[in-house]
Amino acid sequence: MPEQTTTWILVCDASRARLFAETGPTRGFSIVDAFEHPSSRERARDLMADANGRKPGGGARGVGGNGRQGSAYGRPGAEPDTDPKDVEAMKFARELADALEKGIDAHVYEALVIAAPPRFLGLLKETISDKVRKRLTHTMAKDLSLLPPRDIEKRVRAERVA
Repeated sequence: MPEQTTTWILVCDASRARLFAETGPTRGFSIVDAFEHPSSRERARDLMADANGRKPGGGARGVGGNGRQGSAYGRPGAEPDTDPKDVEAMKFARELADALEKGIDAHVYEALVIAAPPRFLGLLKETISDKVRKRLTHTMAKDLSLLPPRDIEKRVRAERVA
């Protein structure tokens, strides 16, 4: 009798994720874990602003037009160097990549399927290790994160057969 393989299915977007396990084509998906990253749902200006609505001052970037250092209250109207939403998405991608890595290290799954919106899927694929990437058997550039588990199962299975 062939050995039963376990496939993990990660369904996510930049702020939430559910990790399912599939132990066979006739068995349903079972939930392994759920992840939330509420900061990814924040408005960009709320992620980068202090209580006064300013970026923190200091350093060469905190120098004002008159040559003086930025004040303790920061500098108003400054554009962020990196989009704060992208920074939060990267943090969440790293968290998910760590969970996938731990699953491999614990020999919990043999194959991996990831479903995520195109932009976050690309970010996640860049973030996962080579060890995890070798287990990646299928990707879906679709946001299924808000669907109920039964619908996720139907969509993932249909996509893998197609």
